[in-house]
Order: sequence, then C-alpha cells, then structure tokens
Amino acid sequence: MPRCRLCRSTACVPAGQCAGRELLHCPACGLVFVPKAQWLSVAAERERYAHHDNTAANEGYVRFLGEVADLACAHLGPGGRVLDFGSGPNAVLTGLLRARGHACVAYDPVYGVGADALADRYDAVVACEVIEHLREPRAELARITACLRPGGSVVVRTRCYPSVAEIPSWWYARDLAHINFFGARTLDVGARLCGLSCRRTSAPDIFVWSP
Repeated sequence: MPRCRLCRSTACVPAGQCAGRELLHCPACGLVFVPKAQWLSVAAERERYAHHDNTAANEGYVRFLGEVADLACAHLGPGGRVLDFGSGPNAVLTGLLRARGHACVAYDPVYGVGADALADRYDAVVACEVIEHLREPRAELARITACLRPGGSVVVRTRCYPSVAEIPSWWYARDLAHINFFGARTLDVGARLCGLSCRRTSAPDIFVWSP
C-alpha cells in the first residue's frame, strides 16, 4: 500500500472507487488520494484545462476568484506581496489581487508561468483550487513555506469531502484532474506542515493558514 502523500503514514487503506479510479484513505491525517498509476499525464491535464473558460471574460469565474481575493485582502490588510500559486495561464486571480492594491506574482509550473517566483518571499500565498491537483503535496507545501516571509499566511480554496464513505459518489471526486481530497482534519495537518494553524472563513471552502 502506498504511503500517504501528505503525512507519509504507511497505514493507508482502500476507500472505494470513483470515476474508474481507486481511492486510498489515510486514517492518520484524513487525506483521500488517487494512486499514481491512475493519474492523468501532465499533457492530458493541460488538455482538460484547455476546455475551461478560465479567463477574465468569464463573469462567473471572476466572481468565484473575487471571493478568494476579497478574503485574502481582508486578512492581509492594505498592500502586501502575494504569490498566486497555481495561477493558470491567464493568471486572472493575479490581476484581481493587483487591482485590490497588492503586489501579486503568478506562478504555475504546468504552464511555465513565473519560473523564478519561488526564489522570492511573500506576505501571503494564495492557492485557489490547487491542492487537490498536487502530485507531491508535502513537497509543494515545503516550497510554499520556504517562500513565506515571517508572519506570512497561506489562503487555500478547496472543497472538503462530506465523509470518506461518500467520496466515491461525490461530484468533486469525478474530476479526473483531482487526485487529493481533504477533510477538515487534513487541512489542519497541511497547515501544521507549514508551521501554521488552519482557520475557517465565512466561505465553507476557503481557509487561512496563519501563525
């Protein structure tokens, strides 16, 4: 049985199937994940994203990202340097944060955006609908931690699963690009790996990891 990709536990157990893929559950941290052999290739993942209208012309998409931008700004206060981690090729959230007065840098290795961005330091990192895609979440969280300034925070948007038993029929798990599924306890573990604490916000799927 594979190790948990988040906490490295060896106690993972089967958790059913969804969309033709096996699911594994880590009782130690709560992560539910898809085995590596059943991941999409990076090229196939990019092709899937190409069918999404993730542009500034899509009003619904802009509203969705605006919720994250508003909560991030409320937490940061005026100004501040922000990393849009997993920005996508159009970096719409980057633009929204800049329009709200923040110095924001886009980063997305899948599209070759911001190759040097992780060499800098930020007051906050925003990961909107990103962590469910990460192939090596523990390593990626270490990269995020390394680019935070002292006192920095991470704003995470992802859906929490209702229960492990319900994941095989959960709509969010049917997206073949989603390979990690988080419960509330899993998000707490992720925050601790960054040396932070997980705080809930007014939105059920947006969390702030802060000192």
